[in-house]
Order: sequence, then C-alpha cells, then structure tokens
Amino acid sequence: MAAQQHTRRQNYEQAEWSKVEQIYTGSIAQSDPDDADTFEAIRQSGLDLIGKMGNPLARQAAEAAWRSNAAKALVQAMIAQDPKRAAGMLGSAATDVRTKDDSVEAVGGPRADGSSVLALREGPVGNTAWAAAGPWIADLSPDAIHDLGQKAQVATAASLVDARTNIDLALQNAPAAIANTGTYSGKTPGAEDFTAVYGAEDGSKRLQTFNITADIGRAVFDMRPVPNQAIHAQIRDFEPGPYGSREEREQYEIRAGAAQLVLGARRADPAGYVGQLFPNHAPDWDKITAPVDFRAAITWTIAAQQELGFDSILPLPWAAADQQAAKYIDQSVPFEKRFAELSSVVLAVRDPDARKAMSEQISLVAEAQWRAKAAQDSNITPEALEVQVAALKNGLAWIGEHPARAQYSTMPLLQQFGLAFSDVGRITAKGATAGGADAISAELDSAWSGGNYQNLFEDEQAETEDAEDRAGSAGWAAEALGAGLSGYGLAKGLFGLLGRASVGAATENGLTGLVARTGVGGVAGGAYGGAYAYNTGGSVPWGIANGALWGAGGNVLAEGLSAVGSQAVAKLTGRTANAEFAAGQADEASPIPTAAVEDPVDLARDGVNSTRASSAARNLTQAEMYDLSLVPTKRTTTNKTLRRQWELLHGQPWPKDPATGRNMDVSHEKALADGGADHVSNITHRARADHIKYHSDAGDYARWARRRWLKQEMKGNTSGREKL
Repeated sequence: MAAQQHTRRQNYEQAEWSKVEQIYTGSIAQSDPDDADTFEAIRQSGLDLIGKMGNPLARQAAEAAWRSNAAKALVQAMIAQDPKRAAGMLGSAATDVRTKDDSVEAVGGPRADGSSVLALREGPVGNTAWAAAGPWIADLSPDAIHDLGQKAQVATAASLVDARTNIDLALQNAPAAIANTGTYSGKTPGAEDFTAVYGAEDGSKRLQTFNITADIGRAVFDMRPVPNQAIHAQIRDFEPGPYGSREEREQYEIRAGAAQLVLGARRADPAGYVGQLFPNHAPDWDKITAPVDFRAAITWTIAAQQELGFDSILPLPWAAADQQAAKYIDQSVPFEKRFAELSSVVLAVRDPDARKAMSEQISLVAEAQWRAKAAQDSNITPEALEVQVAALKNGLAWIGEHPARAQYSTMPLLQQFGLAFSDVGRITAKGATAGGADAISAELDSAWSGGNYQNLFEDEQAETEDAEDRAGSAGWAAEALGAGLSGYGLAKGLFGLLGRASVGAATENGLTGLVARTGVGGVAGGAYGGAYAYNTGGSVPWGIANGALWGAGGNVLAEGLSAVGSQAVAKLTGRTANAEFAAGQADEASPIPTAAVEDPVDLARDGVNSTRASSAARNLTQAEMYDLSLVPTKRTTTNKTLRRQWELLHGQPWPKDPATGRNMDVSHEKALADGGADHVSNITHRARADHIKYHSDAGDYARWARRRWLKQEMKGNTSGREKL
C-alpha cells in the first residue's frame, strides 16, 4: 500500500512539474534574451520546485532536463531576436566543446551554485546580457547545440531574405505610397536591414538614397493640392545661397525633385490628376454615358485644373479619351451611329475651346489605336493607312469645330428640313431683336411655366449657338436679314423724325444728303450695336462704336454701289441716273424693302436692288425663303476619293450597280445644292435609277429649279441660268 502511494506521489509530482516546466520554458522563449535577471529568476524557480521532489533519482533527472530545456528556450529567444548573433554564439560553443575532446569530463559537472566550468568566448556575442547567459549553454548536449545552430542559420538566412524583400518592396512602393497617401503601410527597413543585406558601407549609402527618395515622396504629397504658382514660390524660397549648408542644399534638391514630379504629372494627364486628387468629388468616367453628364464632368474637371493654375488644361483624362476613341473606331457599329454619338457628346460641352481640345484628345488616341490595329493587318498598305488616318482626323476635327453641324449631317432629310427651318427663324429673330430674342423667349417661358429664368436663358442661348453652327454662312445671312429688318425700321423712323423736325438735309442729294444719311446710319447702327452687345453680354461701348462704324460705312457703301449701278443701267438703257433714283424714291412706301427679302448671299455679291426683285420677294412663302437661304457647297473632293474613304471606314468595297455593273452613284444624304457636307460622313451609295428617283420623289428637282428662277427674278435678270 505504501509503495503504491509512493508511486502515485511520484507520478503526481512528475505530472505537475511537466505542466510547470512547459509554462516556464514558454516564458523564457518569449522573453527578452538580454534580460538575464528574468531568465535567472525563472530558472531558479524551476530548480526550487524540482528540489521538492521526494525521489532523488527523479529529482536529478528532472534537474538535468530542466537545465537543458531552459538553455534551449533561452537560445530560441536569442534566435528570434537576432539569429545571426545567435548562430555566431552557437558556433563558438560547438568549437569549445570540440576542443575539450568532446567529453563530459572535459566539460565538468555543474558546480554547487548551478554554474558550469565551461566559459564561452564573449567576442562573437558582443552583448553583456548574452555573455552572462552564455554559460548556461554548457547545459546543452553537442547534438542540441548543433540542432540549434542549424535553426539559427536557417533563421539568419530567412531574416536576410525578409530584409532584402522588405528593402526591395520599400524601394519600389514606399515613395509612391508616401506621395499618394503620406504614409507607407509596409515594413520600413532600417539601418540594420541595409547593413545586414549590403554590408556596412554600401548599406549606409543605399539607406541614404532610400531616405532621400522617401523625403521626396513626402514633399510630393505636401505639394499635391498646392497651385502651380505656390509650388514655384516654394522652390524659390528653398533655394540656398552661395554659402548654403549641405542640409540646405539637400532640402532644396528634395523640394525641386518633388516639384518636378508634381508638375510633370500635371502636364502628362491634368484631368486624371485632379480626379485622383479629389476622389470624393471627381466624376466616375466609367459610368458616364449621357451627353449631359459629360458636360457636368468636363465642367468640373476644367474648373479644378483652373483652380490649381495648371499650365495646360485638358477636358478628359487620357483613360476616358481612350474609351471614346475605341468606341469611335469600332467598325462593328455603323459609322453614322458612331459619328452621331460622338457629335452629341461634344455638342453637350458648351465651351468651344473645350470642344476642340476634347476632339483633339480623342483624335490623338484614335490615330494611335488605328495605326496599332493596321499594323496587325497585312492587307493595309502604308498609302491606304495614311488615307484612313486623314479621314479619321478630318472627321474628328469637324466634330470639334462644328459639333451641331456634324450631328445635323447624320439626321434624316425630313428632320434636317424641319430643324433648318427652325434654325433660320431663331437666327433671324436674334438679328431682328439685336440679340435679345433668347432673353425674350426665356422671360416668356419663365412666366408661363414658372421655371428658373437663368436656366431657361442659358438653354435658349445654347439652342441659338447650335442653330448658328448648323446654319453656317446661311446663319449669318439670316441674322443680317433680321438686323436689316430692324435697322431699316430704325433708320426710316429717324428719317421721319428729322423730317418732322424740319431737318431736310437727309433728303437732299449731293454731299450734304450723303453726310446726313451717313450720320443717321451711324446713329442707327450704334443703337443696334449697343443693344446687341447688351443682350449678348458684350461690351456696350464697344458695341455702340462698332455698330456706328458699320452703320455709317454701310450707308456709304450702299449708296456708292447704288450710284454705280444706276449709272451702269443708264448707259445700257438710256435712262438717267436721276430718273432711276426717283423711281427708287417713289417705291419707298413699299412695306417690305428690297434688301430685306433678297438672298443675302446674292445681295452681298451683286449689290443690286430692283423693283422686279421687290415684287417677287413679296410673294415668297416661308419655305421658299428658307430654301433661298441655303448656300450650295462647293466640291472639296472627288467621288473617287469619297468612295475610297467609305471603303476604308466600312471595311468593304463600294457596291456595284446591278443594272450597269459599274460603281453605284455617290449620293450625298444632304445634297450639296442644299449646303450638305462634301464629306464621307454625308454620303451613301445608290443605283443611278434610285438616285434620280430619290431626288424626284423628294421634289428636289422642282425645288432647285424654283430656287434658280427666284434668284434670277430677284436680280431682275431672266436671261441667265445659275449653276447649282
């Protein structure tokens, strides 16, 4: 019974000690190996607990095992802290063991105070705490020392790999991360890492380079939201004098390098830069599809660049320009659809400079994409490629300069006619109201619908600008027609007022009458110019001066042309100039002045007024007036070139006419006689018979003949035929 109790007691003591030993060794392994006092306290606690065991043999075995395990745990802590130094210390211990004939006698037993006779060399340790702990390694067997040495060497290699990895990652990522966020989330290598990997001398140089690079990154981060002007001011402030210190020169170089990076990034992609700088406010270009959203995004982008004082301002980030270019050259989509979509996007941007810059950006990227695509196609010759690129650039340039006209060219003919009629009316109203038609329309709309006047006014202005773009030179004529109507009434009223005031000089012949009428024309022109400038937001004084100049000069020019024309008629018909002038005065009571209803283009070219033209003008319908305002387009290219461009854009040969076997006709969707563009975007293919039937069914032949006859009637000349 006593033996059983003794055995149970021994087993219990051994089990309890095993638990405590596990806790103690774990504490040592996790402790600071430089803290010799803590290690000694834990080690002594273990020895005290072992001393309470009843069985001497078990106590002796437990003590030997505890000494060895405590030493192992301490060495593991050393390896974790500095594996390279631990490997050196273990290598020294192994050498000392071998020099003692590898025998227990040479090593000696433990002394009464628990120390060993083995004294390890302190040289490779280089640390007082480690040197104090070194003697306890004598409690390790040679095999344990060897195993721990292997672990230390593996840990040393791993630490070097980690250190090199950290250095490489930091060199690659830290400067950019610091420049963008102000911090680096990875592990920043220190002097010991550079020394361990590259040695003391080279490591020190590399560390200095890394620190300077990181400092440049911090300077870049500080400069990111700073305007260009302030950046230049900082560089001037940091510039050292001739006797500046090394630290001052270093700080200047850091600032100058940061400024170079920031300004370079702003020039390379200004729109993308502000998007990265203000991510919470910048538009998400990947989600923008509607033209109105493009307008808002570009407006914000340009405003942000202007606020920061960028040297060059672009409306689109290059990534967005790349997307638009890819869509524009995507041949899986019909060309007319691509042309119309991009025209709508550019048209939504109201700033003409931004429109042009936007189309130029897309053109640059589209050309690069097209050339890269062509490089993969052996069937495209260099000559064909240049023709394709020229057509591509011309189309995009046209969109940038005249987006409304480009969009208009893709519309069906019936829609074009309705829109053109509306445009002429709008532009004529602008001229007749001295530029105030948009304000009047917005005021009426606001009163009727309750909408915001300023928004309505801006919408009306945009519509008028688009109408003028679509109309081209016909728009100038329509505006001149409206201005002529209002200017004629104003001048006539002034003449009447002067007559009632018994000032008859304006009605006299000769120089006196010319001067008086020129003065009246100047007053009328000045009044109109001032009103036009006020209504369109221009300079009123400049508008008055400009209007007066044109009013007076226009009167002199008109009377001079009239006199020359009258003399020419007198020579040809035998009538006197005075008789012709009298006839003109007799017709003055006509409610519609001749100049107001004549084709403005023909009027500007010929300067001829006739009673016959006035009579024809009185009977014009609105459709005929619109038709007369259309300016035929002069040919700028040949049908052969247009066919070739069409083939390149559509990737297929120009169709043949099945009836004749020859090329189908090049049919302009909007006829050249009606001002249609002589451009590949305005053509389609039609068989000869279909081409003739197309114009016949549309009434074009009759309309063109009527237009030609009206122009001849308004000129008072029925003998000639105008070539359409």
